[in-house]
Amino acid sequence: MRADRVFSWIRLFICRGVICAAIFIVGTVVTETQDFGALRGFVKVDVVPDTVMVAVEADQGVCGQQIEDQSTLVDSSGGVANVVIIVNGLPWINDPPPSMINNRKCFFEPRVQVVKTRSQIEILSEDETLHSTHAYDDRQRTMFNVAIPFPGLNIQRPLRRPGVVRVECDSHSWMRGWIYVTDDVGTVSGMDGTFEISRIPPGTYDLKIWHERYQEQTHSVVVTPGETTEINLTLQY
Repeated sequence: MRADRVFSWIRLFICRGVICAAIFIVGTVVTETQDFGALRGFVKVDVVPDTVMVAVEADQGVCGQQIEDQSTLVDSSGGVANVVIIVNGLPWINDPPPSMINNRKCFFEPRVQVVKTRSQIEILSEDETLHSTHAYDDRQRTMFNVAIPFPGLNIQRPLRRPGVVRVECDSHSWMRGWIYVTDDVGTVSGMDGTFEISRIPPGTYDLKIWHERYQEQTHSVVVTPGETTEINLTLQY
């Protein structure tokens, strides 16, 4: 925490008859600015899994004959995509970008995303076939089920409570997505397994690590003002 002093000058004129006296008052106004830190990390697995292909039984003209199972995306270095990292107890300082689910090439894009509680999500499709975006909450109850029969429709739905939301397409069994709705700031690892969270107030935090196929984990980190804390994480089945 740093205090910056800003000097202000106030000029008062006191007049009595034709005689005026100028009185200068010097004051200080104190403003406080936060020295934030940042967090940068890499999520990996020790064993790179084999690629799994799924046979397409419907809409082969749009989706193809077979399609990759994207539940576990790992690059050649072991970096894992689509891992959710949440900073427990740290509310969102700034609103994240607007959330969206796009039905594209018979996948949900993005497959995994972190969304602020009580926000709206936009649902759309680029495919010339019928898709449904069927969302279930962590109690396995339907939150919404939006059918989009052709491109060009944009529909919004609210995400009112925190929790992990599973998204499926009723027409294509391999299509699955996840929306991690949270009051706390978070992000998702990229295709190479890396992630970064900026503007974190200094302190000690527990990170919640979530992936649809691996065990949920918690890791403690210390964030230092003006510095970037590096962390490497390994997922386990």
